[in-house]
Amino acid sequence: MLAYLLIICVAFYVVTASLIRLVGEYLFSQKVSDEQRMAGELAVALSEPFADRDAERLYSDVRSASESTGGRIMVLDLYGVVQADTYSEYNGTQLMRSEVAMVLSGGGEAYGFYESPESGAGSFLLPGLTVDMIGLYAAPIMADESMAGVLVFITLAQDMYQSLMYIQTQMILWLVLVALAVAILSLFVSRFFTKPVSNLITGMSQMTRGDFSGRVKVKGKSEFAQLASTFNMMCDRLESLDKSRSQFVSNASHELKTPLSTMKILIETLVYQEPMDEGMCREFLGDINKEIDRLNLVINDLLTLVSMDSGEMKVNMKSASLTDMLNETMRRLQPLARERGIEMSAAIAQGVTVNCDPMKLTQVFYNLMDNAIKYTGRGGEVKIELVRKDKKAIARVIDTGIGIPKEDQMHIFDRFYRVDKARSRETGGTGLGLSIVKQVVLLHGGDITVSSEEEKGSTFTVELPLQG
Repeated sequence: MLAYLLIICVAFYVVTASLIRLVGEYLFSQKVSDEQRMAGELAVALSEPFADRDAERLYSDVRSASESTGGRIMVLDLYGVVQADTYSEYNGTQLMRSEVAMVLSGGGEAYGFYESPESGAGSFLLPGLTVDMIGLYAAPIMADESMAGVLVFITLAQDMYQSLMYIQTQMILWLVLVALAVAILSLFVSRFFTKPVSNLITGMSQMTRGDFSGRVKVKGKSEFAQLASTFNMMCDRLESLDKSRSQFVSNASHELKTPLSTMKILIETLVYQEPMDEGMCREFLGDINKEIDRLNLVINDLLTLVSMDSGEMKVNMKSASLTDMLNETMRRLQPLARERGIEMSAAIAQGVTVNCDPMKLTQVFYNLMDNAIKYTGRGGEVKIELVRKDKKAIARVIDTGIGIPKEDQMHIFDRFYRVDKARSRETGGTGLGLSIVKQVVLLHGGDITVSSEEEKGSTFTVELPLQG
């Protein structure tokens, strides 16, 4: 305990000494800056009567300035001879101070500090002083862009030193008080060491039972507090992972249900419809095969959600026709649209090529078209557009469905966000699809936006850079 107390006292002493030095330097520099500026302003103010050799006005201005500033003012010529003095005591006397000499030699403004009375220095600067510190500031008096004389401004500096002494006394007093407080508190610290350990044991017991909601109260910044904070972060992570695991099943069902529905329609058509020609059967079986590939793709994307969060999702970029991609995706979803009584139309520009991962980008437009069909009522319309603009390919999926409320549009691409949870459950939505869409578009260097109006429909716009 004594060693701990000694360390605290030494540290506080070092901080106190450093703080006193810093405050002293600040007060000194601030005082010098303010009073040097004041000397410069006085030199400018007195330059006109001094240059005009108007003695009466010069003395009047000197006395007035001395009263307003509380300091002594002297005006010297180029030989260092006092031409005007606040107290008219040293008129005609040559004031050969180092500061005056520096200004006369072209060194610019100068200042110095003296203790008064001091033989040959501060004793004549301010009359009637006993023991005080004096600041002397010298500034050139300019006339017609040349030096005409020197202004000397003398002020008391004792207040600065008194402030430093007061601060030093207060710091020493606080040092003593803190040392006493540490000595008293140290007697009671040890009894509190066991409490955080007990809280940690309780939290760990909850965790072993599968309850990740337990948290340890964090107080202070001690090693125990850091350990408790780390334990709480671990609980947060485990609880989040547990919720994510539960959410995964519903997310997967949303992403897998639509391809399964499409395959079911195709298979039922093959099973229950009158015998088809071989070409039609091959086409339907080909579509089913593509839907199986689509299912595999969705499963892979769901399993790579963690890599998407970490920014490590990889894309296999190559040149592909966006025109063909949209036409093919639209053709695959036509049966689902017809079943729901929705008309699908297209205005797709020809020959639009982009550098992309065809499978992942197909997933983007599949999800957008699928959502448009899901949220459009019977008799509605879903339209696909593709145009070139500048160096971008702009694809739009437009529907006449239920629309999205304005307050929800800024969250529509957030993971697991659902505008209408009840309706989303009916359609298999969990809010994951648009999040995947957003991530894939960003990985392709593009952007996706939405504009919508309730009961009038929505428009999703995907912008992608054209190839080369």
